[in-house]
Amino acid sequence: MVYKWCVVPQCTNTSIKTPEKMFVSIPKKTKIRKKWLMLARRNPKDIAASTNAFMCEDHFNIEQDMANYRQYTMGFSQTIIASILGRFPLSPLTNPKTYE
Repeated sequence: MVYKWCVVPQCTNTSIKTPEKMFVSIPKKTKIRKKWLMLARRNPKDIAASTNAFMCEDHFNIEQDMANYRQYTMGFSQTIIASILGRFPLSPLTNPKTYE
């Protein structure tokens, strides 16, 4: 088992102290990692790029974030959503017929 600790300042959650918590791995891609660490109020230069860094579930809105993730991975667009909702255009820009 990999030891995980939350990088958010003053958060004391670890995989040993709070094993029931979910820990989300901070991406390794430089630009994205920098954004995540800055949102966590950490200096990206203080944590080596090779370090496996995590944030615990306390710093996420899990239900909303999962809904957004599912929507993103399934590739929904406004046009598809409009057609699913009975083809009611939300605005002239989302009318599926304008794209044909």
